[in-house]
Amino acid sequence: MADDKKLRDRKDEPAAPGDGRADGTKAAWYRRFLSRRWLVVVIVASLVLHGAGFAWYRMFRGPNGPGPTPEVPLGTYEFVANPQQPGHVARARFSLHIALLSHVDPGARQRLHTREHRVRQNVEELLREAHGGDFEDPGLAGLKRQLQERINETLEMRAIADVVITNLELIYREPFSAPPHPATAEARPWAEPPSG
Repeated sequence: MADDKKLRDRKDEPAAPGDGRADGTKAAWYRRFLSRRWLVVVIVASLVLHGAGFAWYRMFRGPNGPGPTPEVPLGTYEFVANPQQPGHVARARFSLHIALLSHVDPGARQRLHTREHRVRQNVEELLREAHGGDFEDPGLAGLKRQLQERINETLEMRAIADVVITNLELIYREPFSAPPHPATAEARPWAEPPSG
């Protein structure tokens, strides 16, 4: 009984630095909070939080988030240049695709489906008004901008994020060369013209 009383009194006393009881308290704390059960709880909670974060990212920032959606094909078109207009391109053939803005995608797809023939007709009209110089720009920036404006007008909403032209085939006109002038036909470019 006396030993029990001494033990109780010792528990109430602060632990001395070399006593070993402080180390025992730390060990008990580690055993309590770093047991396998707690480690499993921490790992599962971490996985759940990471999964929720990933799901939020996919919903609001991922492929379905802001930005263009996958491309919608609009068909294959052909351009024939007017022979009287200047330019090196005589004909062009290409496939046309558009990427819709994600915040208007469902409504724009519905309008695109219901106005498909009007969209094709307006694109063909635009190509009849175009000239060969529109196809001489390597990036086709001017032509793409005109197509985007025309299709947005047809859909009656700002819906297009990007216009994509693929499978572009260009047929060039025969190079034009003027007949040489009789006075300069015999002259060499580095020689002085004859005085006369």
